[in-house]
Amino acid sequence: MTLTPELETVRANYRTDGVVNLKGILTDEWLETLRTAIDAEVQKGDRYFAYKNMRKEPGAFQDFCLTSDIGQRVAEVAGSSWASLIYDQIFVKEPGTKTQTGWHTDQPYWPVKGPIMTMWIALDPVDEDNGALEFVRGSHAWGANYRPFKTDQLGGFLHYLEEDNPDYIDMPDFEADREKYDIAHYNMDPGDALAFDGMIVHSAMGNRTSTRRRRGYAIRFAVDGATYNPRDSVTEWLHDPGMTAGQVFASDTFPVIYRNV
Repeated sequence: MTLTPELETVRANYRTDGVVNLKGILTDEWLETLRTAIDAEVQKGDRYFAYKNMRKEPGAFQDFCLTSDIGQRVAEVAGSSWASLIYDQIFVKEPGTKTQTGWHTDQPYWPVKGPIMTMWIALDPVDEDNGALEFVRGSHAWGANYRPFKTDQLGGFLHYLEEDNPDYIDMPDFEADREKYDIAHYNMDPGDALAFDGMIVHSAMGNRTSTRRRRGYAIRFAVDGATYNPRDSVTEWLHDPGMTAGQVFASDTFPVIYRNV
């Protein structure tokens, strides 16, 4: 049974824009389970980007990744026959966190070549006041390989990584030239998910409110055509010594969680 309403339109928009907003993909039970798990995780007080790979430990995050229908939803939107799990990550912008997450693409941070998709799930209402994500629509298809960078405690730009690597180019100043690009943000209700391509340029606004949290849960997936590519030190924490370069991106470390048989 197909889970995605108007699937052909959703797929077409995903191919063209590199991002689609999927409405209400979480049950109330999963929504409350993930909220509780995220609140417990952020009590550790780590830096903004540190809450990742929780799915490797038994508990709510692993249960959601392995037993919910999220893998099927990824495969449907991507038009893929399978979806494998890369890792998961928490993004919580508390009230008053005014730092804008710097413009970036995700793929340079991961040892993957080929199609990958993030499902970014809203656990609170999200809008431009409390940290909505923004995307340069269509940028996933430019063929530009933008250089990864190091962030500060709250996700702001500090400095580039791989500065001597000719495979990358520096990120243009999208913020200074916003009128030149098709930039869109997406308001979300709890349980909505943004599905977006690993090569799309995106950012996130700061949380300018004094009372409204913005909890997001992102899960990264590989789909048809994705292969293992352990190309540089930026991706080292995700390397799998049991895989070889060029291998289909699936292994015990990165399990296939959905297959259309």
